[in-house]
Amino acid sequence: MNASGFPHLHVASGYSARYGASLPHDLVRRAVERAITTLALTDRDTVAGTVRFAKACTAAGIRPLFGVDLAVAPTAGPDPPSGRPRTPVRGGAHVVEAR
Repeated sequence: MNASGFPHLHVASGYSARYGASLPHDLVRRAVERAITTLALTDRDTVAGTVRFAKACTAAGIRPLFGVDLAVAPTAGPDPPSGRPRTPVRGGAHVVEAR
């Protein structure tokens, strides 16, 4: 946890294109410098860095938390009351899956 008593739950690593820059071991090193005891990794649309993150946290004595920030396209249906069509979260993309 950080000085305010809770872990930040929205931390992206360099595995999140356009959302994070530091690799997991660098994030953990910075957490150690700040006496943070719990650190979350919530990369955008990927879990590619979780194993490296878990290993770095374990070696440093930091409790790892895992999550993922998913960009989700809206389902078919009426537009919201605002009248504007819904769009994916910034940086997301609509994906048409084969049926």
